[in-house]
Amino acid sequence: MPQYRLYELEDHRFEQLVGQICMEILGTGIVVFTPGRDGGRDGRFSGTAQHFPSDRSPLTGNFIVQAKHTTNPSASCSDAQFRQIMNKERPKIVKLARNGELDHYLLFTNRRLTGGKEASLKKDLQRIRRIKTAHIIGTHTIDQYLRSKPHIWTGLGFGRDEVPFRVNPQDLVSVIQTFHDVVKQDGDRFHSATNFTFVKKSKKNRINRLTEEYYRFILAESLPFFDRIKRFLEDPRNEQLRAIYHDAADDLKAKIVTFRNSFGTFDEVLTYLYDQIVSESGELRGKKRLVRVFLHYMYFDCDIGSHA
Repeated sequence: MPQYRLYELEDHRFEQLVGQICMEILGTGIVVFTPGRDGGRDGRFSGTAQHFPSDRSPLTGNFIVQAKHTTNPSASCSDAQFRQIMNKERPKIVKLARNGELDHYLLFTNRRLTGGKEASLKKDLQRIRRIKTAHIIGTHTIDQYLRSKPHIWTGLGFGRDEVPFRVNPQDLVSVIQTFHDVVKQDGDRFHSATNFTFVKKSKKNRINRLTEEYYRFILAESLPFFDRIKRFLEDPRNEQLRAIYHDAADDLKAKIVTFRNSFGTFDEVLTYLYDQIVSESGELRGKKRLVRVFLHYMYFDCDIGSHA
């Protein structure tokens, strides 16, 4: 299964990729603008789309296309930074619509996009007078386009299925499933991880190139679980699971050391591990969040990542 690591692209290369996708779904008449003061547009198309939003019901009119790229592999359209980007673009979009240049607005971004957020963004944009439709196309949809039309990716000179290493998730999945069951029995109660908060991670973060933004994400989303995980692994009844956990951590650590140069920040390493584990295991429905939590715990507990 291809892994399209869009966050590794440079901004102009992502714009080229969006342009190629639009040639497929809109038509060869797409005009792609060069980087610069674009007035709120990276591309323009006028006429009837070939395949958008579907072959049976294509849209007709003036299309404006924008590409918003990020190097943060965990970025989301729900983030404050993306809201700031859209607030900055809004006056340009209003001007284009007022001048009759915009009927249909398409924004491509390599950020995660939930159904609820997509609906709210579209609703907000379609409040702008003269805009008929608005479409936010996130990383999941872009990935689907590339899988169905792999020549788009390879035609730009990018490799396909470029994965530094494979992960066998089974050991870690076994631990996560048992932990999930125990937590469920306990009523999903978590204690603040006070025994972790005193550990200064600034030096380790610098050594491993973990960004401050991703570190804050760990503190907000995963740290509250850590004390519970620690007590779970230290419970004498879970001795066998503790051994399995450390086997999994040792395997991941060895692979990270070997292939560390294939990644930029450690954010990318953790995101890659999460994607590999989730994609390779069909047993994690309803438990996927805990995969990321356990990976963050491994980092905090120095089971993975350099510390000197």
